[in-house]
Formats: sequence, C-alpha cells, structure tokens
Amino acid sequence: MVHAGTAEYVLVVGVEKLSDFIDNADRTISFLLGDGAGAVVIGPADSAGIGPSVWGSDGSKHQAIRMSHSLLDIRDAELASVAAVGGSLDDAPKASWPTMRQDGQTVFRWAVWEMAKVAQRALDEAGVTADDLVAFVPHQANIRIIDEMVKQLKLPEHVEVARDIVDAGNTSAASIPLAMHRMLQENPALSGGLALQIGFGAGLVFGAQVVVLP
Repeated sequence: MVHAGTAEYVLVVGVEKLSDFIDNADRTISFLLGDGAGAVVIGPADSAGIGPSVWGSDGSKHQAIRMSHSLLDIRDAELASVAAVGGSLDDAPKASWPTMRQDGQTVFRWAVWEMAKVAQRALDEAGVTADDLVAFVPHQANIRIIDEMVKQLKLPEHVEVARDIVDAGNTSAASIPLAMHRMLQENPALSGGLALQIGFGAGLVFGAQVVVLP
C-alpha cells in the first residue's frame, strides 16, 4: 500500500490469545503456546527496507495443525439437543470448547525441510546471501525447528538467531515481532542490518522475506 501510494503509513499488528484454545491435558502442543502482541509502522523511505515476499500454502497437510472441532459444531449440537427435547437454547447442554491439535512430527519435518527452501528463496529474491545477514528471525514455533533450520541454511556464526520461544512460547502471529523486538533490545547494533524472517503455521501456510531491521 505504501509502495502503491494508497497509504503513507501503515500499522501492521500481529496478536494472539492462544490460551483460549489450549487443552492443558494435551502434551503435544499446550505447553508450547503463549499469548502475545506485536506491531510495527511501515512508511516511505528512499531505499527499500522490505524485500520481496515468498509465500504460499500446502493444503495437503491441512490436518497437521487443526482445531478439535468448530464453533459451528457447538451451535449445531445445542440446536439438535433443543429440537430433541424441547425448551430453549439456554437450557441445552453445552458442548466442549474447541482446542488446538497438532501432529508434531509432521509439522517438524515439513518446517525443517520445506521452510529452509522457502527461506533460501527469500534470500535469492532479495538478491542477498546468508553472509549479508546480521540476523535470522523465524517464527518461534519450536526451538528444535529453529536450530535445524539454521543448520539447513548454513548460516554463518555472525548471524544472530532469535530464540525468544524459550521465554515467550509460541505466540503464532506475534512471535516474529516479539522476537525481533527482544533481539534489538539485547543487540541494538543490529539496527539497520539485514534480517531474514520466515513465518509458517496452520493451513499449512508460509511466508518469508528479507527486511532491514528498524
């Protein structure tokens, strides 16, 4: 929108409240998730600060991250109960609240092998190499995924890697801005350098780009 001239400044926000969708008895995902929010202002500049986006989806694995059931299932169950016994919707027994489910091994393999390729494409589209980076800020999904992606991309030792998940957990859409903010707080000298960012999640969907750190 800024590049096209339809807006001078744009506020981009990523917010998640994943605690609303956690089943504390599900050890495959519940301990990973956190609540968070992050925002950034995008505006005009003399030189590009955001590289071309590489994005897409892999619908063949749409069940790898999913909900146990939908809110529509709750409504339908309550309506069916009312129709069967009479009365009002207020008197109907309440169906269980939907919670997140994950096939961890499927997500891990896909994220490590396929997302490393997407990240490399983002570098290629931006016309830079891993040596040009000062930081790697991936979606904070899993520390093992992050560490394996670093190996797959053969990132040089000088590249700082965001691992905010160890404190903030997986905050989904908020994880990259939170991780970037913490990285710049701890390493202010990185400001103005190039960072590779990549996000991925339910769908399975993905997006990656190289940006100039604010």
